[in-house]
Amino acid sequence: MFLILLCSPAWGAKYAGEFLSLGVGARALGMGGAFVAICDDASAGYWNPAGLQQIRQKEIIFMHAETFGSLLNHDFLGYVLPLKEKTSHSTLSFSLIRLGGGGVKLTSLERDEPISDSNRVILVREASHADYTFLFSYSRRSRPNLAWGASAKVIYRKLADNSAFGMGLDGGVLYSPYDFLTLGVNLLDLTATFLTYNNGTTESIYPTLKTGGALKKDFGDFSSLLAIDSDVRFENRRSSAQYWIGSLSFDMHYGFETWYKNRVAGRLGFDQGNLTFGFGLSIRQFILDAAFLNHDQLENSYRISLQVEL
Repeated sequence: MFLILLCSPAWGAKYAGEFLSLGVGARALGMGGAFVAICDDASAGYWNPAGLQQIRQKEIIFMHAETFGSLLNHDFLGYVLPLKEKTSHSTLSFSLIRLGGGGVKLTSLERDEPISDSNRVILVREASHADYTFLFSYSRRSRPNLAWGASAKVIYRKLADNSAFGMGLDGGVLYSPYDFLTLGVNLLDLTATFLTYNNGTTESIYPTLKTGGALKKDFGDFSSLLAIDSDVRFENRRSSAQYWIGSLSFDMHYGFETWYKNRVAGRLGFDQGNLTFGFGLSIRQFILDAAFLNHDQLENSYRISLQVEL
């Protein structure tokens, strides 16, 4: 009931946070974005901050993506800093996400009159747009098989002559009841993330509940992961979601990964029904990942990541 109240029309605008839903990290995206219960690399601050507890050394990750052809440039930078304490283990993470592009056409009328055959719309200029999101994440292990985490986010949006500023909070839990099974939950924008524009308008990003599970199995020189995630929204998205019940909507993510001798990986997934696949290569402290997304309505996306253990 608390979440439904937060998502009432008085609190925000539907789809306001779509720029945050593309995901980060070529490994996770090669698995269809099914990463909430895995989240064991430097992208965990985005997927599920509780997963930072699985990282035992400093890490840095960089991703670049040509999203939907050349329509958008999508970049991600993450840094993980484990903290050693006498009674517990805590981890910090700092992340930066940029999504931007150009080709925004600004137009006006030839005269200050209604549009007509004699009063044409003319192109004034083309402008660029960009969204920047900074995440400060913290996690702590409360039990050997249970961890929690939170990410505070700061958002800056720039569109032509307008800009917006906003702040929000995510909270996640990671639970491993068995060695082969991990369950994860991440509640995004749990108090709604408010965006204030320089022209006086405001909007907010609705909460999204991301849930997931992952199964692990070793077969000799091979180690494999099978993961399933669900994005639960409360915005009455009947026309854009895969499944819906009343005001609730559900978008599914499926992913599979297998490593050979922890050196070479292959990945396959489905991101809301769209096929994804990728590969990984581990050489000493370096891990190179690449991913591909096939989209039915938009052009394909290509992502590449480099992760370094410091």
